[in-house]
Amino acid sequence: MLTGRGSSPYPPREGATIETELPIAARPRLRRVVCAFALLIHFGGFSEATRSGEPVVSRTERAVVTGDLEALRALRSTVLDRLESMKSRAPAGDRYDLAYLDWRISQLLRDAPKKQRKTLLKEAQRQLDLVLDQDPGHAEAHALRGSVIGERIEGMFGGILLGRKASSSLKRANALDPTNPRVALQRGIGFYFTPKSFGGGLNKAEQELRRALDLFRKEKPDKTWPNWGRVDALAWLGQVLADAGRVSEARKLYREALTLEPDHVWIRDELLPALK
Repeated sequence: MLTGRGSSPYPPREGATIETELPIAARPRLRRVVCAFALLIHFGGFSEATRSGEPVVSRTERAVVTGDLEALRALRSTVLDRLESMKSRAPAGDRYDLAYLDWRISQLLRDAPKKQRKTLLKEAQRQLDLVLDQDPGHAEAHALRGSVIGERIEGMFGGILLGRKASSSLKRANALDPTNPRVALQRGIGFYFTPKSFGGGLNKAEQELRRALDLFRKEKPDKTWPNWGRVDALAWLGQVLADAGRVSEARKLYREALTLEPDHVWIRDELLPALK
């Protein structure tokens, strides 16, 4: 059972503010910034439509790495506009994209009022539920749903209510696609936040996160979306090792991650300095 122990991974950019709108049925309070550059293909989610030659997906992941809240808000507005225009005909890929952006934005807002993060996470879960209504075998959606629900947990009572749902989603994702590195990554994070007495713990987390890294090495870097998570796996395994007192191993992983993404603010400015 997950217990919602940790802080969100990505620190907010200096001077970031939160604004309010509610998503679709209850649009969250985020500024509507219409970005024409982010055209989306009907079934695949983010397209490779470009602005100044830069792929939309790459720009999204770059915003995650650098903690660029405004860029993520802009991308979210584009996806949301498309979903509203499609209404009930909206494809599963677009709904997954909105859930992913809501999840990432909520992580950047860790110092914001809890209600704002909860609104984003509830909307992310709603979109993933709709994805799974359309495609019950969507392993990526099951895995992300488990992570989203896990981040909604607060305290023991929340763990009792939501922990089983999160664990069930992650278990289903693994059954559907056991060689998917993002599934393994999110299962590993789940084990990290789950007490040993409830089936989690550092040993299980380490084992699953190492499996995720092995699977990422086998996945082509230019795989079509979803293809996120390589650096996340290094960061989370580093945290597991740091918590286990294996500081030098954790430092090595963080430095490896920074060779891939030198501007990764969470690792560079928070995780690595914390080891000292």
